[in-house]
Amino acid sequence: MNLPTRPSRRLSPPLLLPLTAATAVGVIMTALSMLVLPKETGPTPTSSADPAAVELTPLPAGEELLIASGVDQSRNRARQQAVDEWNRRHGDIRARIVEVRGDTDEQRRRFQDLLGTHDPDPIDIVNLDSVHLAEFAEGTTEEGQPLLAALDVKAPDIPNPITGDLLRTFLRNPLLTCYWDNTLYALPFNSDVGLLFFPAGTTPPETAEDLPRALSANPSVPHRIAIQLSPDEAFVVNILEQLLAVNPKLLRENGTAPTIVQEEWEEALAVVRDKVKAGLLYYPADMKADSAEAKTTLAFQNKTVAAMRNWPVWFGEIQPEPEVRRLFGPGILGGQNLAVAAKSRHKAQSIELIKFLTSAEIQQKLLLDGRFVPTTESTYTSSPAQAIPYIDQLLEAVKQARPRPITPNYYRVSSVIIDNLYPAVWGKEEIPATFERQMQDALG
Repeated sequence: MNLPTRPSRRLSPPLLLPLTAATAVGVIMTALSMLVLPKETGPTPTSSADPAAVELTPLPAGEELLIASGVDQSRNRARQQAVDEWNRRHGDIRARIVEVRGDTDEQRRRFQDLLGTHDPDPIDIVNLDSVHLAEFAEGTTEEGQPLLAALDVKAPDIPNPITGDLLRTFLRNPLLTCYWDNTLYALPFNSDVGLLFFPAGTTPPETAEDLPRALSANPSVPHRIAIQLSPDEAFVVNILEQLLAVNPKLLRENGTAPTIVQEEWEEALAVVRDKVKAGLLYYPADMKADSAEAKTTLAFQNKTVAAMRNWPVWFGEIQPEPEVRRLFGPGILGGQNLAVAAKSRHKAQSIELIKFLTSAEIQQKLLLDGRFVPTTESTYTSSPAQAIPYIDQLLEAVKQARPRPITPNYYRVSSVIIDNLYPAVWGKEEIPATFERQMQDALG
């Protein structure tokens, strides 16, 4: 399976004028579409209980379970700690993380290579971005062999399929991204969803109508919100949040493919573009940092904005601790899913490992040590988690969040949005007349 690359053309946004007055900002309502789903709106776990734990065969001498994953940039390398804990308990079935560097697109291409039959590395598990699960579940090698193993189907090399009560421990939205074509291909390792950050001491707004009061709490700080509008996946997430704050009907709540109506997208984008031009929504493009999220955080710390939209992991980077609340609508669901390679010689052991890594016990460690967003509800209500100031807001945000389009063609959907809407947001251009057709084609 050859994976197309995202277009390389990138545009630089112009400098924005500072905001001169507090203005209500209707921000961050989202309703992302899940595309090419089964007839049901989401997976329904079977009613049968999980089979009894199988007695796992130790790995041959010198072999390990290999987990391909992006670089762990969390505090204390929390994912590595989780694997270390597995190794302490399973000395004869040891596991090791193989880190893949690069951005999301580069990781996607490398994962495809690692799962192919010609790659010498015997990868057993791959930690996929949730938006890529459907593509890999649908994908095959050059010889026509699947890339991923179905996890809910018993097979000679899978005596321990995942069914029943185990699935009920997960929050519905993260679990939804682990299915393709009514088949379970992964378990959710961690979730993610955007939150609104305000300076320490600020009383967060209860409603969107109360937002101007919070933005004007410090008269010396421009009354604006920093968001991520770099020409990459961050733009897709943030612009859809803003568009749906204007017209929540642009994408369907149940995740099925929407009917794209050019005029509706143009009208919504005109409102968002006016907010960007006025400086109400601000992207600090000139900040010296490695990512859009880091630039946004730096602007917040430097008090060049009164609030910011960002991922929960950035909470620990800000001192004094900021005030946080969920978005004023459903956020965009992020996160990673653990899938088993179809070519793995150790599928039964790999399934037990991903069960362990997604268990409530390990989810709590990932939250406390690395600020990863849990995928099991019991983690949020545990005593250690309740010590995190924003934990209840985070749980509600994950429950309200929507996955991005669940389709093997997600990279096309993302590219169409970037190529057409990015110039329209930053320039005077309208959305190209071909946008509607491009989106419908990408959605399939």
